[in-house]
Amino acid sequence: VSSHHMSPVVTLLDGAMGTELQARGAAVPDYRSSIWSAMALLRDPDLVRQIHLDYIRAGADVIIANNYAVVPKLLARESMMDRFDGLTRTACRLAERARDDGGRSGVRVAGSLPPLDTTYRADLVGSEEELFETYLRIARILADEVDLAIAETLTTVREAVAAVRAAAQVGLPIWVSWNLRLDAPVLRGGETLTDAAAALAHLPVEGLMVN
Repeated sequence: VSSHHMSPVVTLLDGAMGTELQARGAAVPDYRSSIWSAMALLRDPDLVRQIHLDYIRAGADVIIANNYAVVPKLLARESMMDRFDGLTRTACRLAERARDDGGRSGVRVAGSLPPLDTTYRADLVGSEEELFETYLRIARILADEVDLAIAETLTTVREAVAAVRAAAQVGLPIWVSWNLRLDAPVLRGGETLTDAAAALAHLPVEGLMVN
């Protein structure tokens, strides 16, 4: 078959986890908490698994583990730093159980490499080396548990570079997804997508996305 007649390959990702947990009445005491979605891993794990399963049944080829809020700074604010390792593994294993129960072959589980402080706040993003050290802590756990990592909702170039470096160090495939300003096609931190992509050109990234 000549290449221009081949069908494009479409990969469907899952949808939101946090808003689904909220809509389904997750047993989380305080939605104002910075880690309320992570609290669902402790308080309502079966609902987390069920949401993953529903996305698989709806056709998702990739589901993302619910570890978006399981990051040291946010856990420390809730005096839960000792839960970092365990909650990250729990998030991955709930996604894996859903995949096993989903009855479809080829579904992949991704782990999240998220913003390491408050979402959408480019002004709170640390230095590349500080980011790298924390992303490496997360990536070392994810490497044992998932098929790939997605660095998601990033607002700066340096977050992406740090996350990709960390994933590469543990041999974990990685996709990068940036979050854009609503009034201009630039990252929330002000950098262009052209500059962002160029900064990763020498690094092993499997996919570039926006969300």
